[in-house]
Amino acid sequence: MAVTIKDVARRAGVNPSTVSRAIHNHSAISEKTKERVRKAMADLDYSRNSAAQMLASGKSGAIGVIFPPIENKSEQPFFMKILTAINEEAHQNKITVSIASGHTIEELLSQVRVMYQEKRVDGFIVLYAGEADDVRDYLLAGEIPFVIVGTPIERANEMTAVDNDNKLMGAEAAQYLAGLGHKKLAFVTNTDKGEVFHERYRGFEEKIKSLGLNGQLLYTSESLALDNVTALVVLDDILAIKVIQGLTERGITVPDDISVISFNNSVFASLIHPYLTTFDINITQLGHSSVQKLLHLIADPDDFREKVTVPFELKVRESTKAVN
Repeated sequence: MAVTIKDVARRAGVNPSTVSRAIHNHSAISEKTKERVRKAMADLDYSRNSAAQMLASGKSGAIGVIFPPIENKSEQPFFMKILTAINEEAHQNKITVSIASGHTIEELLSQVRVMYQEKRVDGFIVLYAGEADDVRDYLLAGEIPFVIVGTPIERANEMTAVDNDNKLMGAEAAQYLAGLGHKKLAFVTNTDKGEVFHERYRGFEEKIKSLGLNGQLLYTSESLALDNVTALVVLDDILAIKVIQGLTERGITVPDDISVISFNNSVFASLIHPYLTTFDINITQLGHSSVQKLLHLIADPDDFREKVTVPFELKVRESTKAVN
């Protein structure tokens, strides 16, 4: 039988959560305790190979990926790219991936129940965050291992999440444009829902206020009233391309008349001129980390919950320029 984190905890005389924190070299754990945990791991020949432990325990050797209940998933390159990354990491760990997808929460919940109750999967990666729903309530109530890609609004301390710092990204977008001399900025969105929007806009709003600049929030469902705005921060690349097309139809040129900065660094960001200045959110690492954390939770159900923050990088291209 495979040695578990509980066995190591008993040997070291600490809690399982302490063992997990020691393994992750958490600063809250003293070096003396870390050394005691390391010795217990060595004595018991404990392996951190989560996939191996999972298979040794008679698990299915498969994980589920839950897509959000939205109509236009195929129009969002994020989902295909992160699914590719999840498949790559799963393959490296010799496990398989199953998909749960539907147009409503009810359809999703039905699939998730069948997948878990029939032991087709051992846990789930949920590709949406924000407010709780029946799917997440089911996973929490059943103590089913799962990882969220994104930042949950409710009961966040009970879940493991993998995400970027979206608030910091919004702030850095405003900071970059301010550095180019722009003084009147706008944040453009097609939704007022979701944690991604709220965090990116909050970071943008707080930064422009701290810099003493003018800013506003614009919705693409309305005609964009630019009112001397010289730079736009757009919620994501797909929306940014649509915004640029709309500006072009009005005789407004990007970046000569107005600069545009976006998020996600999707495949479309460098397909159509002007190439987008955008934040690379490191989707590959988001996918890999979500699999790694889920396998660890499956192998060690008592492991502590945490938020894993994946770094981002600004890709400066053609859609932004300094003001004269």
